[in-house]
Amino acid sequence: MHVAVAHISLRVPESRSLKTRRQAARSVIQRIRSRFNVSVAQDAAADGNAWQSLTLAVSCVGASADLTRSLVDDVAAFIAEVRPDLELLDYQIEVMSGF
Repeated sequence: MHVAVAHISLRVPESRSLKTRRQAARSVIQRIRSRFNVSVAQDAAADGNAWQSLTLAVSCVGASADLTRSLVDDVAAFIAEVRPDLELLDYQIEVMSGF
């Protein structure tokens, strides 16, 4: 069993308030959940009170390390494709094996 965890850092350039950032977060999280069979949540501790900063934590479990890594890579590509208004700054993937 393999677990992949990704932290995806995004910039919301049009955001001028926390309300706008929350709305963007809800929208992108809902789209990811409807498209992929992964767990996704906003990492509020990483964002703090920065209005234009948005960090998502994505995780999945699978039988193959390559499959889990590929799935979270697809999530990052999906975000860039469906939400061009959000800038993909960085994403880091960690795959843990042997469960």
